[in-house]
Amino acid sequence: ENINVMLFSDNVTIEEEKALKTYAYEHELLMMGPDCGTAIINHVPLAFANVVRHGGIGVVAASGTGTQEVTSLIDQLGGGVSQVIGTGGRDLKKDIGGLMMKLGLDALKNDPKTKVITLISKPPAKEIATEILGIAAKSGKPVVVCFIGGERAEIESFGLTAAVSLEDAAHKAVALSKGEPLADYAGFAMGEEKAEALAKQIAGKMAKGQKYVRGFYTGGTLCDEAMKLMIGNLRHIYSNIPLNADDALEDPKGGKSREHTFLDFGDDAFTVGRPHPMIDPSLRAERIVTDGKDPACAVIMADCVIGYGSHPNPAENLAEAIRTAKAEAEKAGRHLCCVCSVCGTEGDPQNLSKMRQQLEDAGAVVLPSNAQATRFTARVLANLRQEG
Repeated sequence: ENINVMLFSDNVTIEEEKALKTYAYEHELLMMGPDCGTAIINHVPLAFANVVRHGGIGVVAASGTGTQEVTSLIDQLGGGVSQVIGTGGRDLKKDIGGLMMKLGLDALKNDPKTKVITLISKPPAKEIATEILGIAAKSGKPVVVCFIGGERAEIESFGLTAAVSLEDAAHKAVALSKGEPLADYAGFAMGEEKAEALAKQIAGKMAKGQKYVRGFYTGGTLCDEAMKLMIGNLRHIYSNIPLNADDALEDPKGGKSREHTFLDFGDDAFTVGRPHPMIDPSLRAERIVTDGKDPACAVIMADCVIGYGSHPNPAENLAEAIRTAKAEAEKAGRHLCCVCSVCGTEGDPQNLSKMRQQLEDAGAVVLPSNAQATRFTARVLANLRQEG
């Protein structure tokens, strides 16, 4: 009976999820999932999770790789976590009513080790968002809210701290935990001038007709965040998880990319009968080589997610694909730019620095976060448009 559950499996109907979570909620038990990929409970990483130092930041999240990005960056910024509770991706839909986020919030509110609370999700159903924000406002603790692509004004109207990206959420949570002032983080670790100069230099090497970006992701939330941060300038991004229904790709797996294309390789179309791409990244690697041959392709973006559950060396396969794609483009008289970010920590079995080094050695531009990788790619494309 009285057991908290983490349910990794998907393909559970929404009716079953509602029934399971209602029972759990009434008995004050956690029902993390279905389709919950990440949690860190009492400092034990569960499923896909990273080795993150102990600290006072508690997290409740309806997103796996979103959680990994935020918690890994908290660790890199010198902060630490108390508890990281996953809810499964559908928790904040109207049908489920955010039951686990409410329970998770309550648990962190009553946890003496948690000083700051961080909530992560794609934008929830309108009335659920309002309800959750109302509960968060009464927690008596500072709360950072990262509803990726959500309404900033509503979050702030409750006296809560809104985040402009997953990376910004990590910066703000760490600042609050250390009593430091808050500011939006939308810059570059390398500095604004250096980033602009590098983007300009890369764009200058490209051949006429190179103008599109292809984003190939193993983390669905990272793919979604990159599209949301970039869509303003590009208007259309074709995808298997499109932001607008009109931009859905007909056949993401078997077909070709179209103009600006972003693919989530963890989506059902790609995972039927095979492991998740964080475990087996080979399909993604093949796609990088294929799209690198497209004369209109200018930039390929890719994530590299490490930690428990992930491939023992995901950078190796990615680096090899980047090397091949860049060499083939060079032969054809083009310059292909590959932009990556590694999601993980120094404490992870694969080691953050080692992964970054492998990708840099293959000629990739490696940035410290998915948001910085996206902003940098946008700079390269803006320089191409100016030249064009």
